[in-house]
Amino acid sequence: MQQNSTNHEDGQPNNIVDNLEFQSVLDIQNLNDDQFQEEIQEQNNHIQESNKEQQNNLNIIHQELQKIDEQKPQPELEGEFYKVSPHFLETNSTYYCTLFSRRFTYYNIKNKEKPLGILDFDYQKYIFSYLKSKDDTYIQSFILQPEGCEKKFEFVVPTRTREQSKQWVQLIQQYIQQSNGYINNIMSLSKYYRFWRHERILDPQILAQAQTGDLLIFRTRGTLQNLQRSITRSDYDHIVMFLKNPWEDPMLFESSNQYGVISFSYKRFVKAKSYKNYEKILYKPLLNVSENNRLLMYAYAEAQIGKGYSLSMMKFFKKSTRQNFFCSELIAYIYQLMGFIPETEKCCSFLPGNFTDEDKRLDLLKSAQLGPDYIVDFYYLQ
Repeated sequence: MQQNSTNHEDGQPNNIVDNLEFQSVLDIQNLNDDQFQEEIQEQNNHIQESNKEQQNNLNIIHQELQKIDEQKPQPELEGEFYKVSPHFLETNSTYYCTLFSRRFTYYNIKNKEKPLGILDFDYQKYIFSYLKSKDDTYIQSFILQPEGCEKKFEFVVPTRTREQSKQWVQLIQQYIQQSNGYINNIMSLSKYYRFWRHERILDPQILAQAQTGDLLIFRTRGTLQNLQRSITRSDYDHIVMFLKNPWEDPMLFESSNQYGVISFSYKRFVKAKSYKNYEKILYKPLLNVSENNRLLMYAYAEAQIGKGYSLSMMKFFKKSTRQNFFCSELIAYIYQLMGFIPETEKCCSFLPGNFTDEDKRLDLLKSAQLGPDYIVDFYYLQ
C-alpha cells in the first residue's frame, strides 16, 4: 500500500484546505501486516480456548438482532414534559415523550416522527432520580443520567401531566431495574458523542449485513478536525463506503490524503481498533437497490482504486478530471455514476455531513434511499 504524495489537482498548488481533510480510517501504526496475521492466529486460539464465553456473546448479539427486527409496540405511556436546557441562556422547551419496552424517547412537540433523544435502558445503564412536590401528591421533575458521562436529561412535569407523574416514575424505575443495561452494567454508549441522537447497531451486526453502497460516517477526535467541522458546519469530517461481494468479507472504500483511493478489510479496521480515533461513527445503509446494481456499483468503485487524493478550492471553479478525490467527493461520484445523484450536481460540493440525517440536501434518484443513521457500538462486548 503506497502513500499518495500528490495532494493537488491539475498542477494547482496545495491549498490550506488540504490540511483539514481527515487521514485514512485504517490506522497502520496500530496494526501492520505482520501483526495483523499474527494477531489473527492468536485470536483464533483464544476463541477455541474460550468457546463458552464467545457463545454467550453470540447469544447476546442474537437477542439484539431480534430486538431491532421487532415491530415497535404502542407506547405504554406518553405525555408532554419540559426538558431543562443544559445551556444557561436557553429556556426550557416542551417535548412529547414516550415510554415503552424499557426505552424513554422524546420528540419535538411539532414532529413526532423523528426522535430527538433515544434513552434505551437495555443499551446503557442509567442513574434515575426525581423530586416530589411538598405535599407528596405528584412528581415535580426527574433526571435520567447515563452512567459513565456527565450528561443529564432533566424533565420538569407540567400541570397537565401531573396526574400521571407517579406512574411515569414507577415505570421508569421498573424498566431500569429489569433492563439489560442495569443488570450487566453496560456503559459503552456513554463513550460516544451525543449517542442519544441515534438508534444503535453493534459491530458484528454490520459485519453480517453490510452491502455495497452502505456508508460509515466519522466524527474524528482532534483539534484540526474540530476546526474542519466548524468550517463545514457539520458534526462529521470523513466518510467511507462499503464494498461487498459474495466471496469476501466487507471492504471499506475511501479516499484519504495518506493513500489516495484504496480499499481494505472492515475486519482489519476493527482489529486495529482504529475506531478509538473517533468520537462517533455512524452506519448508514443504502436501501432499495437491486443486487445487479450493487455489482455495478462495486465495479465502478474498483475502477477508482489507485487514483489520487485532492482537496483544493480550484475544484469548485473548474471541471474535474476525475483523477483525484477527497473523501465525500469520491462517494458522491460513485452515487452519481449509478444515477442516484443528478449529473448537474458537482460532486466536490458534497461533504460528509450531507449524507447524514442532519442534512436535508440528499434525496436520491431511481428509488434508492439512504436509511437512518445508526451509531456503531464497538465497546458493547468489551
